[in-house]
Amino acid sequence: MARNDGALARQLDFGDDGTGSGQRSPGRQRGLRLAVPSAVLRGPDKYKVLEHRRRQAQIKARKVIEAADRLDFDC
Repeated sequence: MARNDGALARQLDFGDDGTGSGQRSPGRQRGLRLAVPSAVLRGPDKYKVLEHRRRQAQIKARKVIEAADRLDFDC
């Protein structure tokens, strides 16, 4: 079996020279950033929010189905 030495990865150039001279402000560090867990539901209202989202999705789906029925597409 041939050994993969990562030659393809060495051929890629993303234009980053590693000096941090991008268009970012001088105070920001380069590299990976962790995502802010803004969409995480916590606390006692978690299930209220989930139920509301589910109901809104059902309403939206019903409207789409009704619109498709009005167009009367036969597959």
